Amino acid sequence: MSPPENENIANLTVSEEESIKTAMRAIDNGALGIAFVVDENGKFAGLVTDGDVREAILRGTSVEDPISGIMNTQPVVITGEVTEEELLTLQNSEAIKSKLGVGSSLKVPVLDGNSGVKDIMVFYHGARKAAPLSHYRSRNLKAVKKVLVIGCSGYLGSVLVRKLISRRFVVYGLDKQLYGNQGIKDLYDNESFNFIEGDIRDIKVLMEGIRGCDAVIHLAAIVGDPACKLDAEETITINYLATKIITEVCKYSQINRLVFASTCSVYGAGETPGTLITEGSSLNPVSLYAAMKIKSEMAILEAVDDNFSPTILRMATLYGLSPRMRFDLVVNLFAARAANKEPITIFGGNQWRPLLHLDDAAEAYVTCLEAPIEKVSGQIFNVGSDQQNYMIRELGEIVKGIVPDVQIENRDDQVDERNYSVNFDKITRILGYRTRKSVEDGISEIKQALETGTISNYTDSVYSNYESLSEQSNIV
Repeated sequence: MSPPENENIANLTVSEEESIKTAMRAIDNGALGIAFVVDENGKFAGLVTDGDVREAILRGTSVEDPISGIMNTQPVVITGEVTEEELLTLQNSEAIKSKLGVGSSLKVPVLDGNSGVKDIMVFYHGARKAAPLSHYRSRNLKAVKKVLVIGCSGYLGSVLVRKLISRRFVVYGLDKQLYGNQGIKDLYDNESFNFIEGDIRDIKVLMEGIRGCDAVIHLAAIVGDPACKLDAEETITINYLATKIITEVCKYSQINRLVFASTCSVYGAGETPGTLITEGSSLNPVSLYAAMKIKSEMAILEAVDDNFSPTILRMATLYGLSPRMRFDLVVNLFAARAANKEPITIFGGNQWRPLLHLDDAAEAYVTCLEAPIEKVSGQIFNVGSDQQNYMIRELGEIVKGIVPDVQIENRDDQVDERNYSVNFDKITRILGYRTRKSVEDGISEIKQALETGTISNYTDSVYSNYESLSEQSNIV
């Protein structure tokens, strides 16, 4: 088989004898959701999409079977040159319109006189007419279109879902809603959002959520050291064992982009506080929460192969407003106390902590989805900025700069062993990611929300993971 002259086409081309797994690798690397299948003479024989592959796997087809067994032998194709009028007619045909949902596109092979693929014409939802692939490359035609967000109702998930929708992704959300549906209830009627309520430990629920998706973002966990201590067995099954199941389901289903939410808490009590820790530094967890994140990271990385390309994001400590708000986080709590004219008590104060605004955290996940798969495959990234490594006592000073009348009490006894500052160069160097918001921004927006009555009582148990789960345990 002689390779196509166009390098982009060549990367998307497989022979009909090659395996489904090999075709899926071409689909992922080509970042268009398709691969062209050719015969021994290099002539176009059919087309296969990532959806075709995943549907076949769900029917019990082995990824080692030849791609010829599942390819579409009669897809829409364009032969030779076509006029503008002919393209417009094709755009409005039922064969095209029926395949163009919100945010979607259809890539149609253009065949030369020898039945070889010479170009790709893209029909895009909402566009007036089709255009060659080269026209869309500069506009970032998405390889990932449909995303499953596991833990969509949570503090970060409810912000991330909205960001994904605003960036024209179709979002499937899966959540048990331990903390209620406040985070997403206003999205139920959004045509770009589909919600599935269920437990992530239920494989049937996972399979329902994953069907038709191009990528998975796994945020679901019992979050925070105190909340994890309430029921260690529950924490282990949700925070670790469920992650192993999700990893295997993704790998088996050839959903090769899995982005996992880990935490900088895995660094625990740093050996040299104040020295910036990198992704390659030793891990020293001081909590069950951090220990389960490490075990989850290991399980995910052990599953990496030529196709399966997961990414691990070690998040700095989050702050900022969310539809599912939390006030059991240090910046949010300090801001709320100051806004309510209550004193702030700081224990120890010399512990280092990296911080990250919620909106910037959500942006990191979108950045990973939009990056070429080879840049994120099997990678661990610290997510945050070097400028937002703070000692806890410094946070009190920042709050006082915004609310001058607040009283701050510094106590010598230290109740939290975590003490680490983190280096974030890698994610900037490889993915071009940078944060945009500051601690001052987060404090100001929380202060405004409390002063305007958007949030009435920050001490309500609904705003604390530990308090919410404690109440549910007592009810049970």
